[in-house]
Amino acid sequence: MRSKLFSDRPETVRTEGRRWVRVFPDAGEGHRLYDPMEEQELGRILFDAAGHWIYDGQVLSVYEQEDVAGFITGHHKEMDELIKDL
Repeated sequence: MRSKLFSDRPETVRTEGRRWVRVFPDAGEGHRLYDPMEEQELGRILFDAAGHWIYDGQVLSVYEQEDVAGFITGHHKEMDELIKDL
């Protein structure tokens, strides 16, 4: 899956769990995740050809994983607008 982050540069997302996550596109089919506040690696989000993702790590909760994956794919904007409409 092609990265949807602009110019493959690092971006930062804030999860609903109030954790800041720095997202670094890697050379493969995924993104490395880093917590700049705690200065620790959080694992990786990997994508397959169909755009499905899987979290390769043990630190993030399921909700945080979904927040980061949505940020990477651009689906977080769709969800924000859906919530506003409700």
